Amino acid sequence: MKPLKERIVNLDSKDYHMHTSSFSDWIPTINELVQFAWVIWMKEIAITDHSQVSINKFRNDSSISAWWTARYSLRNWKNVYNDVNVIFWVEWDLLNDKWDVCFDIQWKESEFIILSAHSSIYKSDPETVTKWTIEAIKKYHGKIKFIWHPCSFADFWDFYDIKKLVEVANEFNVWLEFNAKVLERNKSNLEKLDYLLKNTNKIYLNSDAHTLYDFKNVRKNAIKFLYDNNYLTK
Repeated sequence: MKPLKERIVNLDSKDYHMHTSSFSDWIPTINELVQFAWVIWMKEIAITDHSQVSINKFRNDSSISAWWTARYSLRNWKNVYNDVNVIFWVEWDLLNDKWDVCFDIQWKESEFIILSAHSSIYKSDPETVTKWTIEAIKKYHGKIKFIWHPCSFADFWDFYDIKKLVEVANEFNVWLEFNAKVLERNKSNLEKLDYLLKNTNKIYLNSDAHTLYDFKNVRKNAIKFLYDNNYLTK
């Protein structure tokens, strides 16, 4: 196993998990986010708003209309503010024990995705979530960039078997996420996180930012955690 510094691919200036008010559940808009990315010296970001099935859960009909207009306009969106490279992915939702997945935002798919499973969306027995996430990895691994915060206490991730998940992710070259916001909120299962950090071939360290505070601070604090706990050395 390579040193952790070589397995976390974005320790510097890149963040691949964040949400906007334009299409999801963040406070800032895309434009505000991109402008702030330059202020905090980011070089590349991926905006990973939730899939359509999640959006339908927390937007009313009137806001969907405005949201759809914004999404339609995105085809012509360009970063006119700075040199930050901006990528648009979708945070998919695992739906059920048939490993069905919601792929899109307003019928538009992205080249790569995050695979997630929210308790408000996944309608099967929580104890099956490891099994069906693994089947989804086997089926969609060519499109999955990473699996979202698998060490979180949120939703039903207590049911996740981190050892099985790491084994299958390594086999299919799917990356796992060290989620800095979850750590910041004291919602990480540190035993599972320890196993992930020591045994996963490829890891993204992302903010999962929903505010500008998250975007600016939580990755930095997570890196400090790695040094303070001797996962990384100077």
